[in-house]
Amino acid sequence: MVTLHKVVEFILNSETVQVHVPPGMLALDYLRQHKNLTGTKSGCKEGDCGACSVIIGELKGGAVEYRPMTSCLLPMGELHGKHLVTIEGLNMEHLSAVQNAMVDCGGTQCGYCTPGFVVCMTAGLMAPQIPLNDEGVLYAISGNLCRCTGYRSIKDAGIRAIESLRDQLIDKERIDALVEAKALPKFFLGIAERLKAINPEKSLQMETHQRGRTIVAGGTDLYVQRGEQLAESSITLLNNESEILPAIVSEERVIIDARMTFEAFATDPLIKTYLQEIYDYNLLMASWPIRTRSTIGGNLCNASPIADMTCLLLALECSLALTSPDGHRRELPLREFYLGYKQLNKEPDEVVTEISFPVFSENIYFNWEKVSKRAWLDIATVNAACKFEVVDNCFARASMALGGVSATPLYLKEASVFLKSKPVLMDTVLDCLTVAQSEFKPIGDVRGSAQYKRLLARQLLLANFVKLFPESIDQEALCAAL
Repeated sequence: MVTLHKVVEFILNSETVQVHVPPGMLALDYLRQHKNLTGTKSGCKEGDCGACSVIIGELKGGAVEYRPMTSCLLPMGELHGKHLVTIEGLNMEHLSAVQNAMVDCGGTQCGYCTPGFVVCMTAGLMAPQIPLNDEGVLYAISGNLCRCTGYRSIKDAGIRAIESLRDQLIDKERIDALVEAKALPKFFLGIAERLKAINPEKSLQMETHQRGRTIVAGGTDLYVQRGEQLAESSITLLNNESEILPAIVSEERVIIDARMTFEAFATDPLIKTYLQEIYDYNLLMASWPIRTRSTIGGNLCNASPIADMTCLLLALECSLALTSPDGHRRELPLREFYLGYKQLNKEPDEVVTEISFPVFSENIYFNWEKVSKRAWLDIATVNAACKFEVVDNCFARASMALGGVSATPLYLKEASVFLKSKPVLMDTVLDCLTVAQSEFKPIGDVRGSAQYKRLLARQLLLANFVKLFPESIDQEALCAAL
């Protein structure tokens, strides 16, 4: 059922390599211990600091698509047929535009984080979807930490690099233009053809998935918790099974591959037609390198009671398709997937293969809110999502969810049912909040007391109503009535 790499063939910087390594071995360890490429630094080993950042190139439609990843969360078994670029691979006889800008703007002090910043800034220049402006710089380095500079000099360096290259990049193929501008080594021009020459079936060994084997999708949580163990374990790499396709519509439902990453989900054209703000939501959930690894299905199976995406998908009334090794498939609503804290309605050998939600009618309203210690890239204290269908200024259907207030992600069944056929008025909202409050008993933790979480849940639900129906619900009057 699942393909695991015993021999991995890929391009490392400018060199085609074929290596015999455990599929679960971390790319970070391979680079530093086996190739002596120590410019890729070992920092947190949790995907938070960005010191170990590398650039991964993958063939998409005949061209190579590049994106940054943290090598501390990247298994070697996924590198077959890909291009792995380290900081050493970006070096030329002269400094690149990014490297020059870091020098000129004083963007480095102790220097430990500098390779990761240079790698991610370069990845931002290589990605056509990243704007060539201040926003693009922050997007590119969202997963990098520096304890010395205070970031201003690093941001200035990113802006300077863009300014020095903007005219040469606008309306041009980014890789070709960067090579022509001497901002990338020339070997990048031949990578697509070289990757095509690596037979995807070559050096692969088919293995049947068995009980006891650890299933890995993006690994952004598993490798944090069990990185050293997984390096030598028997694992199933779901991303090696087949191509991950975009979202589709079938029988009035939007269907996505459970292996779809957060980044792919937020930029998928079909998803964006229904969730116009999904891109902005995604920026709050994780950094760019983590979004390129973390998967929707993995986030659901992690079963965190404060998972941002899980809360959002509960409100969308998602269903899951679970498939066993013998091909047996069953479906169940997401709200029936969680039985208790970290307990799932899933057999050990079942894999979540598809996720679907009903297509939106013209009368559908959706919103998601979150509060955390930090506004960006932090674990939620409480999150809330709501989907409403409104006909003739009455709630025809409602679906509401909360995270952080119980042992599992919580679908607000009673409050959702309560709203049906009720008018979109302040009194309706107040009564709905009362019903919702009766459905959970939060437990205090390091992110907040039980009382604080209860108050926060009410306020976030309220924020959903106010944002979606500003003409029908007066915010000041509503707050005064609470």
